[in-house]
Amino acid sequence: MAKIYILCYFTGEQPGSLRLGYSSCGRGEGNMKTAENQTISRVSLDEETYLRYGDEMMFRGQFDEAVQQYDRALEIQADSAKAWHAKANALEALGKYEEALTCYDQALNCDEGDAECWFNKGVTLKKLGRNKDGAACIDTGVHIAMGL
Repeated sequence: MAKIYILCYFTGEQPGSLRLGYSSCGRGEGNMKTAENQTISRVSLDEETYLRYGDEMMFRGQFDEAVQQYDRALEIQADSAKAWHAKANALEALGKYEEALTCYDQALNCDEGDAECWFNKGVTLKKLGRNKDGAACIDTGVHIAMGL
């Protein structure tokens, strides 16, 4: 009796785009075949999935797409410090410093103990020429990281 394995995998085209397929494994043979080339266009994804996809877009330098993915994560969980922080980093990479600061503030409202977020906010403030405020934020981040 041959075994058939049903597979579901991301196509990489868009988050939420999955393809169904099947594979039969017997005597070393294991060819993946697409089930009628059916693509599922809508799949319910969680916040972490959107965060990971946004992180992948950041790694690829696709910062606008990363912002969109972080926004999707925030639609699911509006008080996600990780999503606000990641969105701020993407906006900072796009040179949208004021918008990034707003997101850093949101992240710190959710988790004021995030040393990296304090540091990143400080660097962004320094880029805006607000050196004293930037230094204070960086100092706060260092103190938190060192447990002082």
